[in-house]
Amino acid sequence: MPDLREHADVLVSRVPLPPAAARRRVRDLLARHPGCLAAAVPGPARGCVVGVRDAAGGVRCAWLERSGARAPAPPRVVVAVVHAWVAAGGAPTALRSVTPVPGG
Repeated sequence: MPDLREHADVLVSRVPLPPAAARRRVRDLLARHPGCLAAAVPGPARGCVVGVRDAAGGVRCAWLERSGARAPAPPRVVVAVVHAWVAAGGAPTALRSVTPVPGG
């Protein structure tokens, strides 16, 4: 069976890392998978680092908090929303958080 990561639009690490290490991991994931648009690495608490490849091939990283009274969105959901947002033409820097809506 082929390694499906080669065809992934989104990658998510399962290992929580401190923010600086998470940014390095996101950059590494995107560097090793040139077809991937976005990657996420969970932080040690209620956030994750999300990286998005820009049109020039560079990577922009952001720390997105999982805040609020509702259950936090897991990194896989956060990066999926970021991917959809960017693929639809949204600026990745416009997003600051992703909050699940009950029953949504």
